[in-house]
Amino acid sequence: MINRVGANTQMISTQQKRTQNVQKQEKLGRVEEIKEQIKNGEYKIDIDKTAEALAKSLL
Repeated sequence: MINRVGANTQMISTQQKRTQNVQKQEKLGRVEEIKEQIKNGEYKIDIDKTAEALAKSLL
């Protein structure tokens, strides 16, 4: 019984690592996309969204 629990924990851990790797790759892809937009002068800042996030962080 203990071996099964250990195996399940290891499987969950492996799945979490895969999920984290996918999320990391998605973030890196988005960062590259933003870099290109900035480089090309195409990046637009959403002032309302930025102001809202700033206000929330101050509360």
